Amino acid sequence: MTFFTSATPQGAQPAFGLSQNGRAGMQMLGSIQKFASTRLRSTARANFEGAEAGAALHEEHVDGASDRHSVADRVKRAKAVAYADPVFRLERFFQRYVAEENFNRGIPAIEERRSQFEAFLVPGGTGRGRLQLDPTIDPPAYHARTEWHLEPGGWDGYDLYGPLFAFAVGPHVFRHGGYAAVGPGTDITRQRIDAVRQLPRERYERIYEPGCGGVSTFRAIAAVHPEAELAGCDLSPLLLRNGHLLAERQGIQVDLKQCDATATGEPDASVDAVVTYALHHELPPKENAALFREMFRILKPGGDIVLSDPPPFRAVDIFHAVVLDWDTDHREEPFFSASCLADWGVELAGAGFTQVEAYAIGPDGYPWITRARKPETVQ
Repeated sequence: MTFFTSATPQGAQPAFGLSQNGRAGMQMLGSIQKFASTRLRSTARANFEGAEAGAALHEEHVDGASDRHSVADRVKRAKAVAYADPVFRLERFFQRYVAEENFNRGIPAIEERRSQFEAFLVPGGTGRGRLQLDPTIDPPAYHARTEWHLEPGGWDGYDLYGPLFAFAVGPHVFRHGGYAAVGPGTDITRQRIDAVRQLPRERYERIYEPGCGGVSTFRAIAAVHPEAELAGCDLSPLLLRNGHLLAERQGIQVDLKQCDATATGEPDASVDAVVTYALHHELPPKENAALFREMFRILKPGGDIVLSDPPPFRAVDIFHAVVLDWDTDHREEPFFSASCLADWGVELAGAGFTQVEAYAIGPDGYPWITRARKPETVQ
């Protein structure tokens, strides 16, 4: 992700912003998002839990089996109950409307100031860190064909996506929370820091982030572990360029590389910790399994890994599971439900990790943390 929701990063502010018209349009979307995710959603929840079928499913989910098949079946039945409620359908309509209008309104708002934003994006920072792009990379088919989060053309579909999220969608819409797994009124900038704090040790020499995107999480890592060397990878050249620019302007030294996170090219046992944020629901299950094996390979013995992603269906109430499941079909998140049905702790153990634990550090199970350690002695 490329946006900051609580404030524009120090050293990254332009001396201009959106026009009054552009800003007003985005603020309207933010107000709709806030109303839908609070008043409408709370009413829809009450309707679901007040219905006989909904109440029965709620109890069944609390006391029932937690295997993948049983949970998936309960979510399917709960969807039928929730979708029969016009208030739930209206709340979901507004969610989809805002998700689309973020781009329908946001892109024209940025285009009004294109020349200024283009000038702002010209490199000219500290010269620290390194950016390695590889134009020969052929992205996986699922990556190339998906317009993630309804972004026209996907992550690389619009050259000014960085400013769009940093100065339009982030501060005026996403700052209210209430979308995808992010709870209403929560701040994902703060959540990133809280997630990074789940690394159990006070000091790390080198921290790696696969799927690092636009360095939003590296900003949090640098705040918590300012002494650590930072390195990461992503498939998107646009995200990496934007991230490199922001990192330099903030004085964060990070080595960024365009590559597949399942084959990083990093030396064996070369990093002390791995952190991921909102990555695994963007990957098909087999890719995640390969990613965990790759992270195990590059971690030093005794190294730590912390994953932060939307919570599994089994860890939230059944109504919220239906809310999460909706993103799969309606917000261009093809692997969201598969991720919420997975158990990353089991997957990490399968890759060789030990001391596996999973828990929530925020409301409605988000962020959901799974952390583990590479054994000191690897068999």
